[in-house]
Amino acid sequence: MKIGSSTASIPNPTPFLFLITATAILLWPDASGVTALLVGAAIAVPIAAFWLSYSAIGAIVALIVASAAPRLFVEIGGLKARPEHLVCGILCISILFLWKKRSQPVRWIWPDYLLMAYAALNLFSSLFMSIEPRQTIKWALQQVLIILAYYFLRVLIQDRAGLHKAVMALLAVGAAAVAYGILCFYSNLIFGTEFGMTIGQYGDTSAPYGLQYEANLLGSYSGALSVMMLVMYLYERRRRFLVGFALALSGMAISLSRGALGATLVGLAVTVFFAARKGLPTRKLRISIAKATLCALLVVLPAVVPQYTERFKTMDIGEPAVDPNTLTRIVQVTSAFDEVLKHPFLGGGTSSFQLTFDWQSLGEDWEDQGWIGNTEMRVLHDTGIVGLVVFVAFLMSLYRHSRKVLKLESNPELVALLVSALVYCISFQATEGTLLAFSWVHLGLIGCAISIFFASKPEYGKQTDRTASD
Repeated sequence: MKIGSSTASIPNPTPFLFLITATAILLWPDASGVTALLVGAAIAVPIAAFWLSYSAIGAIVALIVASAAPRLFVEIGGLKARPEHLVCGILCISILFLWKKRSQPVRWIWPDYLLMAYAALNLFSSLFMSIEPRQTIKWALQQVLIILAYYFLRVLIQDRAGLHKAVMALLAVGAAAVAYGILCFYSNLIFGTEFGMTIGQYGDTSAPYGLQYEANLLGSYSGALSVMMLVMYLYERRRRFLVGFALALSGMAISLSRGALGATLVGLAVTVFFAARKGLPTRKLRISIAKATLCALLVVLPAVVPQYTERFKTMDIGEPAVDPNTLTRIVQVTSAFDEVLKHPFLGGGTSSFQLTFDWQSLGEDWEDQGWIGNTEMRVLHDTGIVGLVVFVAFLMSLYRHSRKVLKLESNPELVALLVSALVYCISFQATEGTLLAFSWVHLGLIGCAISIFFASKPEYGKQTDRTASD
């Protein structure tokens, strides 16, 4: 009797699934794939929403894992739905339940409001300023969806223990993603395979992207990870961080990205300078770091030195356009600036550059170049001067709040996040990562570190908020 009554209390999903199938067949009689997708989504989404609603740490890990694999996607309505879109979409439901489980209210800070304004500007410019609003509003909704990753983390993480677990998850997932990129590189080198590789990325040179969107972003992601691992090792002195540092450094090297290489060197230099001021590295630690760096270099240098030699050979400071990649970026930025002059204040809509880029006048080789490989120019083009000012104000506000926190307490996670964010700031001058979720996850964790501190020290939080409003 007990088993029977329990079974009867569970709703039978068959009529619901039959209704979805019949509706899909009626609307898309020739699209069996759409029908299968809808039926699969009707089963998977409620299950995933229920699972993510059960555990905050599970939702955090799911978000971090999804953000680390933007190369994967499924085609839905002409748009590429990546894992980060799917998880963020499901979290829009789950977060309502997880919010109620918080033991204390969320402490909102000024960067949260500035980011909200930036997201609203994306929607406004895409809807009212675009030459093709029906298309750009879709891209704007995707942008807002991944920006929500920032706010999801703000809700899901409520104390230092939660922040530490989230940062550890970010490091573990990052290490796995970088390891896969390295596997792709050496598999191509030894066996000639092409999975996880862009063949002819730099002329005749192929480069790995792994699970990232492109090779440059794999380099940026790996470089930022190497800096985070090094900072955590200096503070906690655990061997796993040293191994992660060597792995991430190797991942950055095999990406063959010059921008990521330069950004990582700057990030590591800042880390060494900061550690020296704090008196963190002992002689034993310095020797361990040197050994890990040497091991990473010995593994990758024989394989990448010829490629880097070829890549830097084409560089000419006097004539930068001689280098094919630099020429591509010059043409993109120049074309984008011409469009900015047409809509300087509110932009032309999210990702709208591809709608106006005249690749046919440049030749067939330019067909896939309808994107802007510089974050500031992309934001300026899409949301205008107003959007760029708000976006920069958001980043500067995060930085100012972070500095205040670090003056008042020791916070290894925040130091690691802040210095590695510098790697992104530099590398995103030559590529664009703010259209993907991993950058917003990173910024969201910084926001959480600030909010947690101010929640524990209300007097400092009020003073900071008052200063920001002034």
